[in-house]
Amino acid sequence: MRLSRQKVLLALLIATIGCHESTGPQTVSAVYALQAINGRQLPTYLAQTPGPTATIYWASLTLDQSGKAVMTEHRRVEPSSTEGTYTITSDYRIRGFRIEIGSFQPCPINANCAPNMTGMIIGSTVKLAINPGSNFPISYEYGAAPVIAF
Repeated sequence: MRLSRQKVLLALLIATIGCHESTGPQTVSAVYALQAINGRQLPTYLAQTPGPTATIYWASLTLDQSGKAVMTEHRRVEPSSTEGTYTITSDYRIRGFRIEIGSFQPCPINANCAPNMTGMIIGSTVKLAINPGSNFPISYEYGAAPVIAF
């Protein structure tokens, strides 16, 4: 049986796609701006917890091609009126629409390690669950930040 050139090319394309590792972690280069916390627009309180209350004024999430996630947040804590901008750099992994941000190393014995943040990337939106197993789970919703060229 004789195959046409188009059928041979199609078979090679399918074989190549079939052998590609599509389930491995992906990296992106993107910047997101925090839009809402638990559905509330900014500025808003972080969570309804007893004790000091943090109000979040703005925050960003930057993902780079090397697999690093930089989360920057500007907040004010009452009643002490302490205000500042805080930055955390972590690793991230993307598999399909799912994202996980945090540490991918085992937690050392007797250490107090924070759980990784997990979420979904849907179009230009990132939704992250912060402390999902706690009594006060927090959901951050980021939207793609505009890119400004100089």
